[in-house]
Amino acid sequence: MARKLGKIEEIEEELRWKLEEIEKRKQRLKELEEEERKLLDELSSLGLPKGSIVAKYVKCGKDGCRKCPHGPYYYIVYREGGKVRWKYLGKAIDAMKAEKREKAKAILERLRQIHKEKRKLEKIDLS
Repeated sequence: MARKLGKIEEIEEELRWKLEEIEKRKQRLKELEEEERKLLDELSSLGLPKGSIVAKYVKCGKDGCRKCPHGPYYYIVYREGGKVRWKYLGKAIDAMKAEKREKAKAILERLRQIHKEKRKLEKIDLS
């Protein structure tokens, strides 16, 4: 009987550790989302068309591609003439003046890093 209590205590300790790990991940996700929001606001202030900036993962179409989906690729989504338009930010940024273009590219690179870290944090291994 004492052996079962030891096993229960081990399980409780493991659960406490996993809950702490989940809380740390949730906090880090909140921090990343806040940084992401600020970067998106900053990117919008560089003179892009009014709209929402969207991260999109795209399948390449190659059979057996182990890295699919690829991305994130960033698009600005806006309305024009009653239609919803998607514009790839890479092209929009290339059309900017040099000083704004470099800043926008740095922001996009940080956004990519944030998305990769968020995807890793969202995967929880409970084994």
